[in-house]
Amino acid sequence: MQANRDRLRQIVDEKSLIIGQDMTLSAGLSSSFYFDCKKITLNGEGLALLADVLLEEIDKFPERPSAIGGLTLGADFMVAAVVMRAHQIGHPTINGSIVRKEPKQHGTRSHIENEMPRGTRIVVVDDVITTGGSTAKACEQLLKGGYEIVGILALVDREAGGVENLRREYGCNVHSIFKKSDFPRIAAG
Repeated sequence: MQANRDRLRQIVDEKSLIIGQDMTLSAGLSSSFYFDCKKITLNGEGLALLADVLLEEIDKFPERPSAIGGLTLGADFMVAAVVMRAHQIGHPTINGSIVRKEPKQHGTRSHIENEMPRGTRIVVVDDVITTGGSTAKACEQLLKGGYEIVGILALVDREAGGVENLRREYGCNVHSIFKKSDFPRIAAG
């Protein structure tokens, strides 16, 4: 699987990483580099590789989750890809849930799409972690829904304290596939 990780890192570097222009992050901070991860999750090869690598990471957790979920829009494609890939390869069933930013205003009026029974063990995913704020929003809604968070996974950790914040707040394993320091072009500026 190292070949999958290496190729995924290359795709993130080539397609997702934007350097040299001021960008505003979801946390409100300004940065001279940005990871546009939709360029990965809306790319066939990138999404397939990401699903395989996420499943590999999920299998490392001491408690096996039966669900994967996160905050829309960063987690949507990741969740769908993992659910589908797990089914395709005969992996133990993993179902998906997506946390809305606001409750649905019609139908079920749910804050969580595909809500599962209380006690469902879930791994929360996000495309990028900076301060951890977006991921924490998902975690809070999932906890209110009765889920048990067994881990948090991100595609990229910007190494801005978010992983530590989430680990401290939720007391679970928090990992990223890649870190800012895995991309030498950032340091080169």
